[in-house]
Amino acid sequence: MSYRAIPRKYRPQSFSQVIGQEFITETLKNAIKSGRLSHAYIFAGPRGVGKTTTARIIAKAVNCENLIDGEPCNQCSQCIEIAKGSHPDVIEVDAASNRGIDQIRELRESVHYLPARGKKKVYIIDEFHMLTKEAFNALLKTLEEPPEHALFILATTEIDKIPPTILSRCQKFIFRRIPEELMVKTLSQICEKEKVEYEEEALRLIALSSEGCVRDAESLLEQAIALGNGRVETKKVSEFLGILTGREVRELLRLGFKGDKTELFKKLKKLEEEGYNPVFVVKQLLEVTEKEFMNPTELTEEESIAAFKILSQGYREISKHPYPYTALLFYLYKLSYFKEVKKLTELLEGGVKIEVPTQEGKQAEKKTKNETLEAFIEKRIDEGSFVRVLPVSKLAYKILKEREQELEESIGKPVKIEEPKESERRKEPSEESKRIISKIVKELEAKVLLVKVKDDESSNS
Repeated sequence: MSYRAIPRKYRPQSFSQVIGQEFITETLKNAIKSGRLSHAYIFAGPRGVGKTTTARIIAKAVNCENLIDGEPCNQCSQCIEIAKGSHPDVIEVDAASNRGIDQIRELRESVHYLPARGKKKVYIIDEFHMLTKEAFNALLKTLEEPPEHALFILATTEIDKIPPTILSRCQKFIFRRIPEELMVKTLSQICEKEKVEYEEEALRLIALSSEGCVRDAESLLEQAIALGNGRVETKKVSEFLGILTGREVRELLRLGFKGDKTELFKKLKKLEEEGYNPVFVVKQLLEVTEKEFMNPTELTEEESIAAFKILSQGYREISKHPYPYTALLFYLYKLSYFKEVKKLTELLEGGVKIEVPTQEGKQAEKKTKNETLEAFIEKRIDEGSFVRVLPVSKLAYKILKEREQELEESIGKPVKIEEPKESERRKEPSEESKRIISKIVKELEAKVLLVKVKDDESSNS
C-alpha cells in the first residue's frame, strides 16, 4: 500500500472526529437527524481548521445509506465514493481559480438536474470570497430558492468580503482556531498511532507555529518525523521551525532584566545567524510574559506589566525596522530599567515612591493629577490675592515649579512657591537616585509620588 501523508491519513471522516469545533458539529448532526438541514451554509474561519472537511462529512451524511445517529457510516458505496472524491453528486468548486460569472452560470444551470446516484446534490465552493461581483449576483436567486435536492456549502477565510445579500440567504458558522493544548493532544495521539517517539515540548512548538491550524500542524509534524528519523525532538524542531523553546525565551527575559548587554547581544546574534524570525521571537516573549503574569514563577506582577508594555512597543517597531535584531536588543535591555526600581529603597533618603500606571480612565487620571500635586505640598497659605505654597522638599519644589500653571488652575489663584531652607528635614535624593527616577519615569511612564514621613520617624529618614 502506498504511503499516505499524515494530513490525508488522519483527515476526519465523521463529525465526532473533527476537533475543536464541537458546537458546530453537534448543531449540524442534530439538524441532519431531525431533517432540519438548511439549503445553504457559510463556513468561515482561518485556514486548515476543518471547514472543507466538515462540508464533505455533511455531503456523506445526507447521502449515506446507513446513517447512524446523524453520522455517516463510512461503509456504504455513497460514503466511500464521496471520501475518494469521485461521487458525481458532490461537486467541489475552487472559487480562487473559477471565480467568473461563466462558471457560476454553468453551476446554476446544472443545479436543476436531479442527483445521478445520491439523495442530494451538494455544492462545496471553497474560497467563496474570491468570486467576482457579477458571479455573486448570478448566484443570488439560486441561493434564495434552490431545488429541494440541492445543498450549498460556501467556505471562506474572509467572511467580511462576502456581500450582505449572500450572507442573509445562508446559515453562518464561524470556525475557530484550535487551542494549543488540544493541538498538542491531537499531535501526540497521531505520534502514538504512528509509533513515533516524541518530546512534548517539540509538539508544543509545532502547535505554536501552526497558529491554530490543524492541517499545518500535521504537515509540520510529518516534516519533524522525517527530520528526526522517526523521532520528534525539541532541539531539531526548534531549529527547523525557527521557534525558541520556553527555556530560551525565559533566558532572554532574564538577561534583559539583568541588563547583561554583552550576553544578550551574543544570544541575539546567534539567533539572527540561525535564521530565527525576530517578530516571532517577540511574540513568544509576550506569550511567556502573559503566562508569568497569570502564574508567576520567575517574574513579579509589576515586572510582567513592565515587560509587556516595553515588548508591545518593540513588536510594532521591530516588524518594520531595517535592523530588527538591533531593535530587539535595545528593547530587551530596557527591561533592566525596571529592576532599578528596587534600588531606590537603598538610594533614596527622602520619601519617594515609583508607581507604574495601570489602565485608568481619563476622568480618574484628571483627578489623580490634583492628588499628586497635593503630595508635594507641605502647607498652603492664602494671602488673599495669591496663595503661598510651601513644598515638602527641594525635589518637590522643582516639580511644583515645572507644574506651576497646572497648580494655579487647580487652586484657582496665582501661587508663590517658596524654596525650602537648608534646614528642611527631608534630604535631597542623590544624583544617582535622580538619574534612576528620570529613566524609569521616561521609559515606563511611571508616576513619582512623595510619601510624607511622620515626625516621629523623621529622625531615622
